[in-house]
Amino acid sequence: MGIRSLMKRRKQSAVRFFLVALVFYGWTRLEGKEFPRSIRLAYRPEAGTCTNYEMAVEASAKLVGREEEIYPSVPQESKTFGSFLFSHKVLDITSGGNIREELTYTDAKLEMEIAGKRQSLDFADRLKGKTILMEIGRDGRTISVKGLEEFSEELRDLGIRDMYIQMRPMFPDRELKVGDSWDNRTESALPIGDMLVRTQVDQRYTISGFEEKGGNLCVLIGTNIEINTTGKTLKKGEFDTDIDMEGKGDGEILYSFEDSRVISSRMGIDLRSWIRSSAYREVREIEMEHRVELLLEERRGGK
Repeated sequence: MGIRSLMKRRKQSAVRFFLVALVFYGWTRLEGKEFPRSIRLAYRPEAGTCTNYEMAVEASAKLVGREEEIYPSVPQESKTFGSFLFSHKVLDITSGGNIREELTYTDAKLEMEIAGKRQSLDFADRLKGKTILMEIGRDGRTISVKGLEEFSEELRDLGIRDMYIQMRPMFPDRELKVGDSWDNRTESALPIGDMLVRTQVDQRYTISGFEEKGGNLCVLIGTNIEINTTGKTLKKGEFDTDIDMEGKGDGEILYSFEDSRVISSRMGIDLRSWIRSSAYREVREIEMEHRVELLLEERRGGK
């Protein structure tokens, strides 16, 4: 091997080493800050901090098989669209370390589309100005909720609080590093056709990595979701509706561990449901496919 060829190879090796070192350095450090190799995640916000959020909801439902012949009055396909703006304010921290917080809704829109025609569900407008007081633990568990008694039955059934809680991670009481996972079970409310169904949601969280967002050091958390609900009975007017439901989904959460706030959270779930309603003379099972997408994002300028 000639000297010129040897020098060229050494130069290439040095460049590769420099690039690897640069990537590693850039991944572990940011403007003098260092990403941790392991971390114990918890909610530790400062009292008085306020963040503005927008939560978008999109859900679709479609009949499966021959249900169109059996139940011609049931919409063959429907879509629901929701957009909710609210502020999240940390009121104070209790002596035990729990967090008292206030959610105030500043805008709300809810629409349903059937056969290509979209109509507004006006009752969602009454969410504007409503406030919910919550107390949560350092791990994200909900300890108490106040203020829902001021909501109409329709607004309570809307379940916006449950959707918001679903979009926030709960943390285990241990050190975590990239690749570590933990499980959690919560109750949520999912839009299924023209109903909102409360269900148990099993989630597995996994630390995917760390990244910078707006000068904040953040942890990226992947989620895998499973839903299996059987024998759920909903009362709608004078009729009873029994529903079985199963599905899977995934999502991703970007959490700023420096100032304890969710930057963004998304979730997508594919579901299949089996519905029986006493509203029909011949009570037969309706099978439907659903897609539910939720997106929570911090609004620019809101902190």
